[in-house]
Amino acid sequence: MKNPPKIAKVLLDLSLDRSFDYAVPSAIAKEIRIGMHVTVPFGSTGERAAFVVGFAEASPYPELKAISSICQDNTSLPDSLIRLSERMADYYCCARETAIRNLLPGAVRSGKVKQKTETWYFPADRDTVMRYMLDNARSKGRCALLKVLLRNTRGMSAEQLLREAGCSMGILKKLISEKVVVTEERGVDRDPFKGADILPTQPQEPSPEQAAALDLIRNKLRNRKPEESHVVLLHGVTGSGKTEVYLQTIAEVLKEGGEAIVLVPEISLTPQTVERFRARFGDQVSVLHSGLSDGERYDEWMKVQNGRVKIAVGARSALFAPFRHLALIVVDEEHDSSYKQSEAPRYNARDIAVVRGKFENALVILGSATPSVESYYNASTGKYALVQLTRRHDPSILMPEVTITDMRLESDEEGHIPFFSKGLIDAVWNRIRRGEQSIIFLNRRGFARQLSCPACGYIAMCQECSVALTYHKRSETLTCHFCGAAMSAPEVCPLCGSHEIRYQGNGTERIENTFKEIF
Repeated sequence: MKNPPKIAKVLLDLSLDRSFDYAVPSAIAKEIRIGMHVTVPFGSTGERAAFVVGFAEASPYPELKAISSICQDNTSLPDSLIRLSERMADYYCCARETAIRNLLPGAVRSGKVKQKTETWYFPADRDTVMRYMLDNARSKGRCALLKVLLRNTRGMSAEQLLREAGCSMGILKKLISEKVVVTEERGVDRDPFKGADILPTQPQEPSPEQAAALDLIRNKLRNRKPEESHVVLLHGVTGSGKTEVYLQTIAEVLKEGGEAIVLVPEISLTPQTVERFRARFGDQVSVLHSGLSDGERYDEWMKVQNGRVKIAVGARSALFAPFRHLALIVVDEEHDSSYKQSEAPRYNARDIAVVRGKFENALVILGSATPSVESYYNASTGKYALVQLTRRHDPSILMPEVTITDMRLESDEEGHIPFFSKGLIDAVWNRIRRGEQSIIFLNRRGFARQLSCPACGYIAMCQECSVALTYHKRSETLTCHFCGAAMSAPEVCPLCGSHEIRYQGNGTERIENTFKEIF
């Protein structure tokens, strides 16, 4: 048996990018472990919260202060997440405290949010209650309430009890004062799914391609080894049934006592994803994302930490769910740029999912209809396993027809409309005649991508970003879509005074105007 640690290395919630040595008091030496939330004395600021990130037998500092206590909020992180934060700090060039802070929701980290409690009511011992009912037989309300409690000896909330008994709160308080009813404070979850009517679903019969994909993934799950590749790229067209593959893989994981994380790129996608997973796995699913209230985030995170749920679904931050038996990480739409965080630590959740999977010997599934170049390269070179779903699960739903048009050839035709091919105009007219709708996509806002002067070569540029300003006709402004700087559009060239100003390129405003003229 290992000797209890003498010295703990802790990280404080200060951006100092270093750990501090503290003596471990004998009273907590047997229970302290890496990842625990503790309080320590620090300088003149008094007590500060910190995380234990390591232990040592000796310290270069002769007189060490002792850890004050283990925090009573029961917050702790798995050893693997502490290691992951160190890797993130090193790779993404940020302070270790910044990386470890990223592992915890603000509601948990601040310590200000506590568990919500609710008073539950129980009957005193049966003999006491029966005697009281005999002595007060004429008190119909009290007897009715006690009868309900005797049928529900595990306790009831005030709302349930008063509704079933048809009594007032005054009667309940009277019985408490007479010690016939006893109370207990119980923790209550702030449930983000409250009121949701989710119908259970059963596993679907897999298509031949899905069955082949599941066979490969199950084999990877059962035979995963730390030294071998643990990543599968699931390249499946839209509607091919990737989600059903995820669901059936997670069922395998739960059967073996493991836990799973499912990432989606946007918070807006989380509710529909959670609904599908809860329809299959019920209360074993937790949701983790910044769209929840502080109380909901605290409760959902604590459910994961306490082992009350086995699956965490959410956006980027769900990757850090504090599971201790993680066996599977699913990154859906792995190509999406939303997985990249713009503030420190500036990490890509897809890449960190692969690292966490390696640390915990968990299988990682990267799913996409349009894989990123990096992931597809890793799959094509054998670093990742590649599984392809080339057909839609429902054969009645046809794949879309895609046509690529060379606009250089279109511009030579008589009657050519700028920016649009004849085929596109004809296709929209056909949909209009059939009473159907069309959507035109253009990934450029405004009316024109730049304002220029042909006389002197002037181009309106952003002074901060050195990029061309976009012209917005509705507001008559030039706007930088990087920093947001804006100015009024000039009527003459600011350099040479020429009136021959040109608006080059197209944007959604110009397309809209052209379409209004045509249709």
